Amino acid sequence: MRRQLTGLVAAAMLLVLIAFLVPTLLLVQRDVEHRGELAAVQRAQAVAEMTATLTVNSLPTQPQDGLAVSVFLPDGRVLGVPVQRSPSVDLAAGCRGATNDTADGLEILVPVTGPQGCPTVVRVLATSEALHAGLTPMVLMVLSLSVALLLTGILLAERLGRGLLRSVADLAATADRLAAGDLSARAAADGPPEIRKTAVELNRLATRVDDLVAAERRRSGDLTHRLRTPLTALRLDVDALKDRTLAERLVEDVEAVTAAVNEVIRASQRLVSDGAERADLARIARDRAGFWSALAEDTGRKITVQIQSGCLPVRVGPAALEAIMDALLANVFAHTPAGVDLSVTAHAVGDGAVLVVEDAGPGFPDTSMIERGRSGAASTGLGLDIVRRTAEDSGGSVSLGSSPRGGARVAVRFGAAHD
Repeated sequence: MRRQLTGLVAAAMLLVLIAFLVPTLLLVQRDVEHRGELAAVQRAQAVAEMTATLTVNSLPTQPQDGLAVSVFLPDGRVLGVPVQRSPSVDLAAGCRGATNDTADGLEILVPVTGPQGCPTVVRVLATSEALHAGLTPMVLMVLSLSVALLLTGILLAERLGRGLLRSVADLAATADRLAAGDLSARAAADGPPEIRKTAVELNRLATRVDDLVAAERRRSGDLTHRLRTPLTALRLDVDALKDRTLAERLVEDVEAVTAAVNEVIRASQRLVSDGAERADLARIARDRAGFWSALAEDTGRKITVQIQSGCLPVRVGPAALEAIMDALLANVFAHTPAGVDLSVTAHAVGDGAVLVVEDAGPGFPDTSMIERGRSGAASTGLGLDIVRRTAEDSGGSVSLGSSPRGGARVAVRFGAAHD
């Protein structure tokens, strides 16, 4: 943008300078020629006033400073620069001065009035040297001024362009900070009026977004906090059960729900993930597969678990990773008939890791079900969208497809955890 602005100003100033430079140079040339002509006339008049005292050696026989002076006497002699008597000299002898353009230059004829008319004529020939004396310095001065004006305009345009770009760069930096989740970022309202107005509107937008996000976080926090009371009551009811085996299972379920609610509350207090969270995909995948194995046994299913040995660190928090596992496995149990087998696979891929959940059910009716709010059954349609957003926040992705057994296949790729 700065180069374009500078180039545009330079081109416009160059055209303007050319438009004024041509007539200016013509005027300078005419002025110099007029001065040369005036000098020749003054020289002729000065010689005419002293013709009575002239001798053969009074005048130079060669042109000096581009002026050739000749005096035609009544007896036919020529003093000064020798030259043939021309018809124009004869006309001037009739007491008629003249200025003539000749091939050699500008001819000035001044008759000298005497008792018997004007028998003596002074001739001054102004050559091109005399007519254009001082023209070159004048032209160079005009051209220098033109170049100086052009450079000044370019420098001013460059400075103006830097100021505009500085204001635009500040707007872009503020927009980048807002996009990164820093809703406290504000643009400086300086620069041209249009950029100042844009900065003010951007700041208004940032303030509005900040207010909306804060209100949404408060509502989310209030909603999840209200769930703690019924969960506490449920925990008390479970503790009162006489069947301790059933009570222990229900306690684990209640604690899992409580942990999920607490995580939602914590998540509502931060706007975006800072990328510092990490978890071991291998350990959590084994734990959650073992947790769901009891339900799988009750419904006649077989869970095949193939987890790479060792640690699989990914850039996702433990609670979020458990939520992903629960969402994927819950989908299998909710949308496939009893007795349908499933498998859980996790292994390293590149600098991250991938989690794959497959089943032998009817498969996905539509792969666009990953979009928020879309579901193939009577569910909220949020599970796969939560999985997708969590994976993308870690620098990964989610893909839907068909398993080798004809059922559904969900592959979740996670970004590597930062050290």
